[in-house]
Amino acid sequence: MRAERVELEVVRTPSSEESGERPVASERELSAIVTHMWENAETLVRAELDLGLKELDIRVDKLKQSLLMASIGGAVLYAGVLTLVATIVIGLSKVMEPWIAALIVGVLVTGVGAAMCMRGEKKGEEAVKPDEHLHRTTRAMKEAFK
Repeated sequence: MRAERVELEVVRTPSSEESGERPVASERELSAIVTHMWENAETLVRAELDLGLKELDIRVDKLKQSLLMASIGGAVLYAGVLTLVATIVIGLSKVMEPWIAALIVGVLVTGVGAAMCMRGEKKGEEAVKPDEHLHRTTRAMKEAFK
């Protein structure tokens, strides 16, 4: 983004009482300056929006990479948990019938998993709950631009 410096030149013109005319040239200069400022402001806003979108794209790409790594880690973790569960079943089968050991371990693991799912669902609902502050700000901005 290039920054332009606008210098204003103060021009002494006879007052309208002295000359009997309106200072048309200075009004044109002022309108040109205002037009120029408006165009620069528009360019600046567009450039800032483009920059914001590029930064958002970079963050989304990083988030994708993180989610991919977490997913792969979760799959490996799941395999490890299954192995540990099988080990517990085999260990308990030395003390009791294998089907009873598998049933006990299955019920315990299912109960823990269900409890974790319910807790995660509750936290997920809290996370996507609408932000009242954001809604107030959005409404205020809409009203300001009407």
